[in-house]
Amino acid sequence: MNEEGLNSPVLGACSVMAKSTSTVLPSAVGHHFWTRSKMKCAFTFLCAMGLFCIIVYELYNWTSVLEQYESPHKEVTVDEIMLALSWAASPANFTSITSSSSAERSVVRLEHPEAQYCVGDTLSVLVEMKSYAGHPKAHGGDFIQARILSPKLNAGASGDVTDFLNGSYLVRYRLFWPGEVQVSVRLIHSSETVKLLQRNWTQDYNKAVHTGTFISGAKKETSLCSLRLGSDRPLCEYRKKEDGEYYACYRPKTLPCDTLALASSVYPRGYPRLTKEEAQLLDMKNSGIEIKNGFHPVTVFPCTGATYGSTKKCVAGMNSPFPGGYFFSNRWSSSVCQTGFFLSEYAVTRCLKGKTLYLLGDSTARQWIEYLEQRLKGMKFTLKGADLQLAVDANNNITIRWIRHAHPWVATYQSSVNASVTIPEALDSIAAVGGGQEDVIVVIGTGQHFRPSPPEVFIRRLLNIRRAILRLQARCPQAQVFIKLENNRDIKLGMIRFSNWYGYMQNLAQRKVFEDMRVALVDAWDMTVATYSLKLHPDNFIVSNQIAVALSFFCD
Repeated sequence: MNEEGLNSPVLGACSVMAKSTSTVLPSAVGHHFWTRSKMKCAFTFLCAMGLFCIIVYELYNWTSVLEQYESPHKEVTVDEIMLALSWAASPANFTSITSSSSAERSVVRLEHPEAQYCVGDTLSVLVEMKSYAGHPKAHGGDFIQARILSPKLNAGASGDVTDFLNGSYLVRYRLFWPGEVQVSVRLIHSSETVKLLQRNWTQDYNKAVHTGTFISGAKKETSLCSLRLGSDRPLCEYRKKEDGEYYACYRPKTLPCDTLALASSVYPRGYPRLTKEEAQLLDMKNSGIEIKNGFHPVTVFPCTGATYGSTKKCVAGMNSPFPGGYFFSNRWSSSVCQTGFFLSEYAVTRCLKGKTLYLLGDSTARQWIEYLEQRLKGMKFTLKGADLQLAVDANNNITIRWIRHAHPWVATYQSSVNASVTIPEALDSIAAVGGGQEDVIVVIGTGQHFRPSPPEVFIRRLLNIRRAILRLQARCPQAQVFIKLENNRDIKLGMIRFSNWYGYMQNLAQRKVFEDMRVALVDAWDMTVATYSLKLHPDNFIVSNQIAVALSFFCD
């Protein structure tokens, strides 16, 4: 794969090109009855016919590409996705912490205990939620994370939670491996906390304060920037009509708007727009608490097989349920398709040979290039910046790019505005080389920096990404596209800004936006819930398994 910059032509070698057409004219030698004028007319006619054939061929191919791009996919709106993100909200107004859901008071019971459990069976538990006062809850809406685990086996899997909307929850676990299995149910947020988060998520655009730095020569000026600003002062507005996205800064004192060069952000102290009682709900001691169960670990027997697995080949566009797999010996196996053994240097190199891997998004996507550069001996960084990183293995013709997504970017350090591009812009710059199309792999990982913003901001970006993927697939039909979902994270920076409930809801939005497309999901959320990882940047064994899942879609 030869080197191309970010601003490569959109229609490169992926473009549909007409084959060269030549017309062989009949010889006039020996045909004494042909006059000069007749020869000229015949030549003109044959040239016109040749040109007509070329135009028809071009129109046929252009129409085929257009149909491939437009016909299978209907246009999706922000409102449609917003309506799909339903959550059972607490019906009553919050009055006191004593009336909210309490993990310490709640109970987990084994539902319909079996005499023996086998690999592949389903284990069910019932959660009965109670308040701090010990009263049974009469409504749903609590945010629960559930998993099973066998610490000695380095094994874990997520559970599927059903809300009965009456204070009870059913959690189903697929038993993927034999041995002693523990059940874990955590109350991440009470329904009252979720209602509070939901209100602030949809209404508050300023949970992170952005500062823009305008530079012209030696002169610098700063100004407040945001996804939404009041019109009481003159504004510098940065928008594109075609994508509907918007960003603005208050106009600096003297410098023009087009000198915006850097941006940084800080978090306001305290909890805006919250009462003292509401702020108690966001106390860390009331979040992520284990609900104790009254039963012993379950023993699972092999019965008909050692572990559970699928023999289907991984194909883009296939159903990706939750939970969709499990860890065993720190290796992830999909329950939907066959995950390959791509944890060794040799296997990864063999799969990526001759390919270009584009990693578009945030620092969790950047982890892939950092891991691969460390893991593969021939892979070396040729560029390692805050906005763009490039690593190359010249011997195996492997190129990996990480491209940071543009605003909103939440970071205390100053990031370049000029060097950043949105993911749709990055997608539109991708072109395959030499007519090859299987050499292009795209991984999109975004969401963490959108959590402090209202959901429509993220959904609008997702819809623009969707359109850009369709354009890429129209000109590069064999390009492999992956959506890496958000992972669980620590929320010490502020629950009101980075709650994992926001990540859960944004993952639902991603599933909805891309559900009818020929893309594959890498469910980082499932992996981090299965291990109860709370690191913004998961450990390397999780990153390596994310990569292994992706490689399973195009390598045996």
